[in-house]
Amino acid sequence: MSAQIHVSHPSEGVAQLLLDNGPGNFATASLHERLEEALSEVHRDGARVVVIGSAVDGVFVSHGHIGDIIGNLSGTGSPSGDPRSFLRVSKALDTGPLVSIAAMEGQAWGGGFNLALSCDFRVASERATVGQPEIMAGVTTAGEAARIVHLAGEAAAKRLLLDGRPVSALEAHRLGLVDRVVPDGEALATAVDWAQWLAGREPGDLAMVKDLIVGTRDSELTAALKRETALFVSKFSDERVVSRLWDVQRRYDEGADSYEAFGIPEA
Repeated sequence: MSAQIHVSHPSEGVAQLLLDNGPGNFATASLHERLEEALSEVHRDGARVVVIGSAVDGVFVSHGHIGDIIGNLSGTGSPSGDPRSFLRVSKALDTGPLVSIAAMEGQAWGGGFNLALSCDFRVASERATVGQPEIMAGVTTAGEAARIVHLAGEAAAKRLLLDGRPVSALEAHRLGLVDRVVPDGEALATAVDWAQWLAGREPGDLAMVKDLIVGTRDSELTAALKRETALFVSKFSDERVVSRLWDVQRRYDEGADSYEAFGIPEA
């Protein structure tokens, strides 16, 4: 599994980062490490707005790679990198000086949706789906609950986290979790156009206003993220949970898609 980030600069002040991590574009520690490096690199190079998309057709980031997560948190597998890179990337996108736009062209579940939620804006194609299937495997989310409640309220969090089935981009937009829904194949271009508009502000102004907005945030979000992440990590000391997760990974390895692997009926 060789995670890569394809970096380009469509225009002055704008960076485009395309995630590339195998057919499913799963989130792994190594992918987050590469993304962390890329964010630092483009910021040093003068980017003010960053668009995060996918180099894999039909998917943004499927979700966290089950085997990689188990390897990092339970010690029963081989982790691909530093698991703390996930938290650092989320924090950098959420509170850092770069304004970020997620371009979601296809599936964005679990850790994939967490990455999108950490961004300032989300553009989704009509074929995109967002979801939190963790409950199907007996684990909690790793930050998504706090972010969804903060962005869209308790009702939206209950719909995704308790139900476990993904929702369409249009439903996610209705819930307040996606900013724009566009025709299939246009998410990245729309996000780049938006980024170019934003980057037209004077240097430093975007970071100044974003810092102002983040600074007004109730500290309860920070506390909620810490509490949720601690609960997520604690589940990996439960052998029954780890066994259920390995079953999900096994079904993937046997060729199942995400719906089949998690036991979610397709609508």
